[in-house]
Amino acid sequence: MNISNDAPSMDYVQYFTKQLPQDLARMAALRDELEKRQGALKSVEAALADRDQAKEELANAKLQAASILSEAEAARSDARKLKADTDVRNKNMIAKEKEIAKALKIREDAVAAVEAAVSGREKMVDDRESRVAEAARKLASDQAALDARIKAFQDRVASF
Repeated sequence: MNISNDAPSMDYVQYFTKQLPQDLARMAALRDELEKRQGALKSVEAALADRDQAKEELANAKLQAASILSEAEAARSDARKLKADTDVRNKNMIAKEKEIAKALKIREDAVAAVEAAVSGREKMVDDRESRVAEAARKLASDQAALDARIKAFQDRVASF
């Protein structure tokens, strides 16, 4: 501002014809640069917001991964325990099967021995029955012969 009026006055025609277009061009360039900078700032702000969101999502993903990992470890531990229990049961079952097979073999041998003994006794009984039947036939024939002798003796005694 010129209060003392010691500076020459401004020539507005010359300003509007020469200086104003240059100033307007510089202002337009500044405006474009400002728009670019504001766009860049908006992009940076959006990138920062995206980065923050990505950090949150990464943190959530890490929590979920840790949760899944702990669940998987628990399931793995349970599976190992179940496998160990199954292995123990399997060994016990194999041992019981061997014991049962051994006991079954002993019983089969005992049954075979009993069957052999019974077969021997049946044969012995059959032999005894055949001897008793033979003895009964001999007794019957001896009885008949004795009866005939007694009758002959009685007839001889009666004839005297």
